[in-house]
Amino acid sequence: MDFVDAHRAVQVAEEAVQGGIDWLEAGTPLIKSEGLDIVRELRARFPGKTVVADLKTLDTGALEVEMASKAGAGVVCIMGMSEDSTITEAVKSARQYGSKVMVDLMRVEDKPARARQSEALGADFICIHVSIDEQMVGGKPFADLKAVSEAVRIPVAVAGGINSETAPLAVENGASIVIVGGAITKSGDVAESTRSIIQSISTMKPVKSDRSRKYGPDEIREALSRVSTPNVADAMHTKGSMVGLHPFVKPMSRMIGQAVTVHTLNGDWAKVVEAIDHANAGDVIVVDVHGGEMAVWGELASWS
Repeated sequence: MDFVDAHRAVQVAEEAVQGGIDWLEAGTPLIKSEGLDIVRELRARFPGKTVVADLKTLDTGALEVEMASKAGAGVVCIMGMSEDSTITEAVKSARQYGSKVMVDLMRVEDKPARARQSEALGADFICIHVSIDEQMVGGKPFADLKAVSEAVRIPVAVAGGINSETAPLAVENGASIVIVGGAITKSGDVAESTRSIIQSISTMKPVKSDRSRKYGPDEIREALSRVSTPNVADAMHTKGSMVGLHPFVKPMSRMIGQAVTVHTLNGDWAKVVEAIDHANAGDVIVVDVHGGEMAVWGELASWS
């Protein structure tokens, strides 16, 4: 759950539990925003579920595992690119405080080799993880999964854009733990999406998903027809989406009002949203983005 607000995370967690989820992961953005209190809250609300603290620890392994474990985490994530001593100390701390260590191989070059090393250092789980930013440019988690799963005897987890259509493929390639983010957290029906993913894993048959499926090059028009312009702008991931467009209005259209001026940067909508609170009825918000081509105003701002 890569939210930044505890109440949203808890709401989604409750619905996912109804759908049959096994583990609940407090994502890195969520922990950075809410601190380890969110781990405490998840542990208190869902005592029968394993709570994962994705700390992405690179240093002070013993201390951070101790902190997360005392907060109620059953699994704590350590980065595979960290020093051997960080993993070793994290494992010692986990043994002392009754939790387990998952080593995340994100950005590790030789993943099978580091997986074997991590196993030897005492790690309980290995994670093949394609980051959200990498997913935005086409990254997939299955390329290294099979090689890593064959290299170690401990369970291997996989994360990175997995949904009900691709979850069976994760298991086929050796995953014992399937980590699902957006296909559940962004769903209009979290419980049903969770059940679909569990069904696809238990039957080893893909379950079609219109909301999270990948569209091929010949399906782009269909995909765009299903979403709003702000959806497209967000999905372009800071690349801009509609360059060279100009407004076309009736010749006699007029707009008049006191200007509320906003000085911001390309793609930075924070000041534009702040201007809504400063503007009064009849004012006109005028925004200078220095020629930037990334959106700073969309549907949510218009509704506000």
